[in-house]
Amino acid sequence: MKKVVVTLLVVLTFAMSSTSVQAQVATPTVQMQCDSDVFFDVYPGADSTSIMNCTLSNPNNYNETIEMEYSAPDGFSATFVEGNLVNLTGGEQKEISIEIFAVTEQAFATHVIQLNATVTEADGSPPPNVARSTVNSLLTVNAYDSYEVSPSIMFHQIDIVSEDPVEHMVEMSVVNNGNSMEILGIESISDLRDELESYNMVVGVPVVTFQLEQSETYSFNFSIGSNSEINASTWLEFDNGTKQVTIDTNITIVNAESGEDGYYCYECNGSTHLTIQINLLPFEYQSDDDSDSVPGFDGHLSMVSIILAAFVIAQRNRY
Repeated sequence: MKKVVVTLLVVLTFAMSSTSVQAQVATPTVQMQCDSDVFFDVYPGADSTSIMNCTLSNPNNYNETIEMEYSAPDGFSATFVEGNLVNLTGGEQKEISIEIFAVTEQAFATHVIQLNATVTEADGSPPPNVARSTVNSLLTVNAYDSYEVSPSIMFHQIDIVSEDPVEHMVEMSVVNNGNSMEILGIESISDLRDELESYNMVVGVPVVTFQLEQSETYSFNFSIGSNSEINASTWLEFDNGTKQVTIDTNITIVNAESGEDGYYCYECNGSTHLTIQINLLPFEYQSDDDSDSVPGFDGHLSMVSIILAAFVIAQRNRY
């Protein structure tokens, strides 16, 4: 009986010892945490490199060698500042830095970069299992403005020759050289409007704001006109009765988000100078039809025709 008890105790002790040894064998593991979002300025001349920081942890009680890898979208490249191999002692945490470069002038967008930390050696030997930690982080390209406004012509001459309503169109082209779609519009036209209203004239702006995609050109226009008798009492008057006024004005196109947080303007040449000359001609000098009649001879044309006809008939009778 004693032999049976002793045998059972020996077997039980061996089994418990084996279980204890197996419990002490840990699986190689690595844990990684990284910045969730990194931002990039990509306007011409900007420093388009940003730093992403990650923390690596070894929860085991033995040394591990970690290999770092990344997968980045087109337009980005990365470098592990301290190298792509990281040694961690048991229970150690270590901060690592990844330098990420963004291609300049690329479009405003958000992309994803994948970072992988893989255990390649555990306690001096290759790990018996694949031990890897993966993190996906965002790479955000910041938007920047760059647009240019240019008038089709800088000098506009408006000749008013009758009491009929007048409408003169002023056209400007707006080119979006930035990296995102922009909402642009006229900043203010009140100075020009106020001056024209004092002459009983008006400014018409068909479109106040407009969307302009990257690399596109938009034709912005406004009109100058009159619907009532023009007040030219303060205008310059010439000897022939023509009255004239010259207006120098600046038209400025701006982004609707100008001044808001996160807005950056790289090159915004949105202001253009215009000269508008308005001539009010004496209406009595104007012909009632489209003939090239000479002023002062309209009342005598019929008499000249009669005399000429009589002369032709007389010449025929002679022969």
